[in-house]
Amino acid sequence: MDVAIEIKKRLRAVVWPLAFACVAVYFGVHLVRNDHGLMALQVYDQKLAAAAAELEALTTARIALERETAWLRPGFTHPDSLAEQARTKLSMGLPDEVVILGR
Repeated sequence: MDVAIEIKKRLRAVVWPLAFACVAVYFGVHLVRNDHGLMALQVYDQKLAAAAAELEALTTARIALERETAWLRPGFTHPDSLAEQARTKLSMGLPDEVVILGR
């Protein structure tokens, strides 16, 4: 009888810590491997960095396009365009220039 009581005492001493360890491992694995866990957080951070880089490139391209189209607005004339318009309207040019008139 003493052996059975001793086995029960030792099992009780081992079962609860083992159960808590299993629960801790279960939640620890889900903390790392879950859809909202630490690995998913790293993937989201990488996607965020890629999107930020793409946004920066698109912003730079948009600014460049805005600069190019600014010359097309009425009332704003680029110095080269102004010289070309003056030569066309005044029918004047420099001696070393070749003028090809369109329509």
